Amino acid sequence: MRLLRASFSVLFSALCLVPSVATASCGAEGCPLVREGLGAAPSRLAFDLRYQDVTQDKLWNGTSQATLADVIADARTHGEVELFTQTRSWVGEARAQITDRLRVTATLPYMNREHRHWLHHTPAYDPRFLDTWKFQGLADATVLAHFKVMMTQGGTMLSLDGGAKLPTGRTHVPEETQTKFGFPSTLEPSARPGTGSTDWVAGGLASQRLPWKNALPLSCSVLMRWTGKGTDDFKVGNELQAGFSGGYSPMDKLTLLAQVNYSDHASDVSADATETAHTGMKSLYLTPGVTLRVSSAVSIYGLYQLRAWGKSDEASVVATNHFLFGTTYSIGH
Repeated sequence: MRLLRASFSVLFSALCLVPSVATASCGAEGCPLVREGLGAAPSRLAFDLRYQDVTQDKLWNGTSQATLADVIADARTHGEVELFTQTRSWVGEARAQITDRLRVTATLPYMNREHRHWLHHTPAYDPRFLDTWKFQGLADATVLAHFKVMMTQGGTMLSLDGGAKLPTGRTHVPEETQTKFGFPSTLEPSARPGTGSTDWVAGGLASQRLPWKNALPLSCSVLMRWTGKGTDDFKVGNELQAGFSGGYSPMDKLTLLAQVNYSDHASDVSADATETAHTGMKSLYLTPGVTLRVSSAVSIYGLYQLRAWGKSDEASVVATNHFLFGTTYSIGH
């Protein structure tokens, strides 16, 4: 009972530390992962701190890489052409096992981001119309509840997830609107740390224990996010994430991880027709990784995410890979 009260206290404190001022995101296009597939030992209370690095620097149109000349040719006159976004994030996470069936997770990212886009005022690329923003700040917090609806002696488990992304992130940055030669250019709300919207999240996880002693359960997860209108009535596109994960421990304390992840992000919708609204994007990732258990309470992990396939509705800029490193501290195994 004392441990249960402590779990509530720590989780409540983590939420109260969020200032009233973006997707616990890996970048503008996100990092889909099966969180349960990282090989950490189950515990009553766990704290996670991870670093994520995403550099979106590849121009993409449809199902293939595009050239800048092709993207400019298709762009709207005086419109914005996305060229580069680099996001480096620190993500804090608290997980509390409230009962045998109910677990609550809260995450809060802090991001450092550089974003560039170019205004299509000339037929060919002209660096005079390149706008660059560098900023940092707290992003949007996410709170999720996970409830086990089925557990069998054969090792089959099914859980349902539900929660919300909260508008805790920074929605405005310095020099948000830049003007060059009389032409204004504004950093779109979806590129800022916080979107200003409350989004609803729901999904589920199914896992099956394998008969081999050193194998992780096979897990499959689906998570859907329905977004609301945020800053300046800008609406980030709804997003579907799905993943399949497994793993194997070739030796004590070391676990090799493998995931296949999918993301389907609908197009953003801006209330201002002149403002950039990111196009819809579908992506498939291959995600190998490793977890090292340092002690009974501490583990460290790293993952590399390769974008194996992608399809955009219109020209965009994407990251071909993501990097993630983190550590988990667990209490009450």
